[in-house]
Amino acid sequence: MGGGLAVLLLGACGEATGTSVTTGSTGPTGSVTLPSGLPTSLPTGLPTALPSISASLPGGGQVATGRDALKAANVPEDFPIPPGAEVEAGTSRNNESVLTLSGVSDNAVATFYRQALPAAGYTITSDNQIAGLAASIAFEGHGLSGTIGTAGIGTANGTILTFRKQ
Repeated sequence: MGGGLAVLLLGACGEATGTSVTTGSTGPTGSVTLPSGLPTSLPTGLPTALPSISASLPGGGQVATGRDALKAANVPEDFPIPPGAEVEAGTSRNNESVLTLSGVSDNAVATFYRQALPAAGYTITSDNQIAGLAASIAFEGHGLSGTIGTAGIGTANGTILTFRKQ
């Protein structure tokens, strides 16, 4: 049994190197010839970015990417977005919408919304932050409530905004 396993392992090694493998006298005999090179051409013209899309989900929900996500039913037209933030995607269903943002640190997002929300007529109902790591801000106003959750480590930063019509 050990000799058969050794032959099987030798066969696997031969496959990885692209060579011919001939088994010895301890197991079955035979020869396998495998390709010795990789393909020389790969497809070109692959997309480098996803287009902005908007689509319906089962059950009446909506999903959108890019700035189209700001058009969700529960997101106010004039809701402030931090300078430099990129709107990645959003979903809406019934009376709730969720947006994701990137490109701005958690500290910058928290600082921005502490000023922008009251200026836009929203009341901050809670504000928690671990500086340089994460922040969570809850707000209400204009007939809705919501939260802003943001986190970042190094250059990886992300923000999630939720909106609920009351």
